[in-house]
Amino acid sequence: MKLITRLSAAVVAASLVLLGNVAPASAATTTVDNATAGQFTADADWGTSAWSAQRYGADYRFATPNTATSGAAWFKASIAAAGAHLVEVWYPADAGYNSATPFLVATPDGTRTVVIDQRANGGRWVSLGTFTLAAGDYNVVGVSRWTSQPGYVVADAVRITSSTGGSSFSLPLPRTALPRSEYDDPHHDYPAIDLPVGTGTPAYAARAGTVTIIDDSLCGQGINLTGTDGAIYTYCHFSSWSVANGASVGVGQQIGLTGNTGNSTGPHLHFGIRTGSTRRCPQNFLLAVYDGTTPPAASSLPTTGCFYASRSAEPVIPLG
Repeated sequence: MKLITRLSAAVVAASLVLLGNVAPASAATTTVDNATAGQFTADADWGTSAWSAQRYGADYRFATPNTATSGAAWFKASIAAAGAHLVEVWYPADAGYNSATPFLVATPDGTRTVVIDQRANGGRWVSLGTFTLAAGDYNVVGVSRWTSQPGYVVADAVRITSSTGGSSFSLPLPRTALPRSEYDDPHHDYPAIDLPVGTGTPAYAARAGTVTIIDDSLCGQGINLTGTDGAIYTYCHFSSWSVANGASVGVGQQIGLTGNTGNSTGPHLHFGIRTGSTRRCPQNFLLAVYDGTTPPAASSLPTTGCFYASRSAEPVIPLG
């Protein structure tokens, strides 16, 4: 893991923006506000406020945390066809709101939970990730009160966009987090890349696949994502995970938050690709995804030319 010595002001600011990939303009989109008739349900513990100017629509709902019960408020939506959907939420942010609000997404394989810091990034669409949703009219997105952190949890609006026909690939970070030039940097001593972003930046699944949790002294909190192409996409130094071990994830789904755990000298995301036991240079893959073109197959990525010639004394992250 390389030493992260600087982050420009622009990069630091961008790394705090929780924006997912932009969906195709032709994709079907459904927006549900907390005031949409018949599409929002919450019990009497949820209040109504129009205090924040960052709200979506006329008002929003709020509730105090409760570690004894979920007490979730639910957004109901009509999903026209089963398949992958980008799920985004809108909420006003405030320093007194909850820093670990659990958002729930109902999928055919069970309810997925994504934790969002509602003290930041308010007044905009925030991506929870891409999920496989069933067709029908049902409660799709919930906001749970089950959190030990203080401050109101807020339910305002959700937006669900069909990803059918969309990209099969995603950057591992929000597109706004780093300029293109960062995706061409060499790693310090073996095929991989270190991406300098602040703690708490969302990390996304580069491809659809299955998650294996990593938790050790080198990678820290991380993930091996076995993609549908059979390659392994490795993420290291998370501050927290957003998915459970063994979970199936869609492309672009949030899988964790970046951090500084493990053998790391500063907040960043360590990202690697391998086929079998062969480490591959991920730079060409990342540049292609950034440019909106089809990336080369993982098996065709080079194994040299993306790291410094002289090896450092730092240990190599195990393949896992």
